Amino acid sequence: MRGLRTYPWRVIYVALLRGINVGGARKVPMVDLKRIFEQLSHSDVTTYINSGNVLFDSEERDEIALADRVEDALEKEFGFRPRVLVRTGADIRAIAEAIPGDWTNGPEMRADVVYLLDGVDAKKASSQLEPRDGIEHVLHAPGAFIWMVHRRDATRSRLVNMAGTPLYKQATVRNINTARKLATMVADRLG
Repeated sequence: MRGLRTYPWRVIYVALLRGINVGGARKVPMVDLKRIFEQLSHSDVTTYINSGNVLFDSEERDEIALADRVEDALEKEFGFRPRVLVRTGADIRAIAEAIPGDWTNGPEMRADVVYLLDGVDAKKASSQLEPRDGIEHVLHAPGAFIWMVHRRDATRSRLVNMAGTPLYKQATVRNINTARKLATMVADRLG
């Protein structure tokens, strides 16, 4: 992995919003999301697709404090408080690099990254879902686990059982195409 170019005053981050713009509920337009991040004094703010992915630079060094301020601003603006997970660009790249090159999200295979809130252990979290041997494949990266199932077995996947569990409120899921794209966007920003 190429080292991140950091400046003493700025860090590249990615914010992942949980549970917005799903099924027409909890709508957060990306133009408004970008504006909120800019009002919070973050720079080079870019959103990616409608599921709430934001790439930005900040002087702040505390990811939890960053997430709290974003959650506060979203609640003030929209009247609900989505969970926000903030990771450094280096973290996002490390997670994407842990995805095997032959894992895809397409007609043959489905693969997702389950990003975890701070303090949630990836191995313990994924084991709570009891992945099925020979059907589901799970890899771990700091702050996330990566879950793959062949499409023919998708209805037997235990990942769908995450909804309604305590783990569900401690995680946000992105398909591996999105995970890889976010890592590429971080790399592109580094030049």
